[in-house]
Amino acid sequence: MGIWTVSHILSCSPPHLVCELAEQALARYDRSAITFVSGPRCVLVQLRMIDGVAETVFNAGEILVTETRLELNGQFGFGMVIGNNPDHATALAVLDAALRMPGDPHADLRPRIAELGRTLSAARERRFAAAAATRVEFETF
Repeated sequence: MGIWTVSHILSCSPPHLVCELAEQALARYDRSAITFVSGPRCVLVQLRMIDGVAETVFNAGEILVTETRLELNGQFGFGMVIGNNPDHATALAVLDAALRMPGDPHADLRPRIAELGRTLSAARERRFAAAAATRVEFETF
């Protein structure tokens, strides 16, 4: 999947695309196969950062996230996204559970997730290229 994990790809992808993938996975089960353990709910979590000079970890502050814990056909799934988006967090939890199923019955979802990862990577490269165009070479002064 490139430089990112599946959960990172899905949490950074557009919510409507993640919800479509979750619906595709849920189509194989009846609604009684889902049991919510907790959520979706909004909580505050510490944003941990690494100091670039001393390389020490510090808490930069708190951020609002939405998290969901559920079981899909007995398999645990967890989803968390920054901000208040219960549908996105629930879709993440469904996909987390579906992709953990023994025997990988949802292997057909992996190519779509990989495509989302390539899209994120391309967008990241474009942002880095745009930033690089404004870089100042102090040695030339």
